[in-house]
Amino acid sequence: MGKHGDPRKSRSKIPAFSKGASSANPDRKAGKKANGSGGSLRDKATINRINMYKGGRVKRDKKGVVVEGELARRDRAGNSEITGATGRVQPDRRWFGNTRTIGPGELDKFREEMREVASNPFAVVLKRKKVPTSLVNEAEGDRSAKAKREELLAAQPFEGTFGPSSSRKRCALPAAVAALSGAPGLEKLAATARARTDVYEEKYADGRGDARALESERARSADCFARDTARDDLFAKGQSRRIWAELYKVLDCSDVVVHVVDARDVPGTTCDRVVTHLKKTATHKHLLFVVNKCDLVPNWCVRKWLAHLGQTAPTLAFRASTTKPFGKGALLDVLCQYAKLHGDAKQISVGIVGYPNVGKSAVINSLRAKQVCKVAPIPGETKVWQYVTLTKRVNLIDCPGVADDANAVLKGVVRAERLPDPTLFLVPLLRRCDPKHVRSAYDLPFDGLAGGDGDDAAATAFAEALARKMGRLLRGGEPDVRTVAVQMINDWQRGKLPHFVPPPAAAGDGVASGEPEAAADDLAALEDANEAAAQTALDGEAA
Repeated sequence: MGKHGDPRKSRSKIPAFSKGASSANPDRKAGKKANGSGGSLRDKATINRINMYKGGRVKRDKKGVVVEGELARRDRAGNSEITGATGRVQPDRRWFGNTRTIGPGELDKFREEMREVASNPFAVVLKRKKVPTSLVNEAEGDRSAKAKREELLAAQPFEGTFGPSSSRKRCALPAAVAALSGAPGLEKLAATARARTDVYEEKYADGRGDARALESERARSADCFARDTARDDLFAKGQSRRIWAELYKVLDCSDVVVHVVDARDVPGTTCDRVVTHLKKTATHKHLLFVVNKCDLVPNWCVRKWLAHLGQTAPTLAFRASTTKPFGKGALLDVLCQYAKLHGDAKQISVGIVGYPNVGKSAVINSLRAKQVCKVAPIPGETKVWQYVTLTKRVNLIDCPGVADDANAVLKGVVRAERLPDPTLFLVPLLRRCDPKHVRSAYDLPFDGLAGGDGDDAAATAFAEALARKMGRLLRGGEPDVRTVAVQMINDWQRGKLPHFVPPPAAAGDGVASGEPEAAADDLAALEDANEAAAQTALDGEAA
């Protein structure tokens, strides 16, 4: 019997990954014959190029079109034969000229049409990449700058200032150029400086910069050095750099911007800064107004606001609710229509922006019919932006609310519990609210404020009476006016005290601003107006 070797030793000599010696393997080792012939082995790039040339057999799809192996066929290009006619470039001068040209008359006509499209909120430009935007903007906004340059060149030629024919080394500023630029001449500035110096020396005879003379002058003119008191940091809520950065992130990422406004104060909750930004720097984005909380104001008021805001952008009435929303169908129709308009995009993003506490997250929850965003009756619940999927092609972006400085408390931007002195806001609150609603809400006699110096005393007296009725008393039986003021501000923000800003009276409208219409004050009429606004947005002309 022969001796057999140890199988473990024989296995150890076999490599785990064996490298083949094929010419298509870039990692193969050179044989004994190739060792003395230099670099005769193919590198990886050469192997890939040869494989591309081979291409295998021609493969066709179900329609017979060649889909693979095209480089192996040298007599065809694409799906057509290469002949003497198709294999050469046509000797035409049009290959070396401008591809898109336009005359002055056609350009003026195009500018007029674009101006009409820009003024129509329901018109959409489909092919923006083919629009000569630079030529249109030059006629619209840069005409004044161009005229100023021409006037400057007429007053001082370029050749006379720069180049070999210039007559001086430094550029002079003659009176003509200074007059064109709107700046005073150098001589006038020097005369003004000398006059101020003389006045200064006359006032302070003790010498220029005398500290005692300066202090006496400051004491005499204390009004010039008066400063405002320090502003509480609470009123900066919704205005920080982080909040504005979150807003501009949403605006940059959105194809459609939905601006949610409060139906009780439409002009106060409309952010003009956002509207101006979209008109100037993002004209390709679509703006849509949603008047939320329409159940807190009369229906005739909502209809008039729809007509007023509809002159700027498509506007819809809405009531946020996960169970019984109003205007949900119309808003979904408009968003789906925008998705069809951007058919070349895989998905579109819809940014929900607006003031704090106007119901942005509640609108998203109403569209999804479930709780997907955190909501609260207090401002500042949403801290950062978040994506919410509405459909396969529509994504919603919830944004933190941004606010301006004016009327921050009454607009619901600031939480009443954190105010340093909430009693300061009782007078503007009671001035804006109808006295009958105050009497109905608190069951106390109230005839309103007269609008004079006695408003503070009247508001304080009403707050004290309300505190005694509610049992809000301090030590010694003193009424707790601060707690009552916080309660009234919360009632104002959450809708217990009805209030609204009436819409402006339209031209030719027989009904004055703030007066209800008997025939229009019904929910069916408001639904018809909402559907008409949505249909107008869907059937807008495409330019």
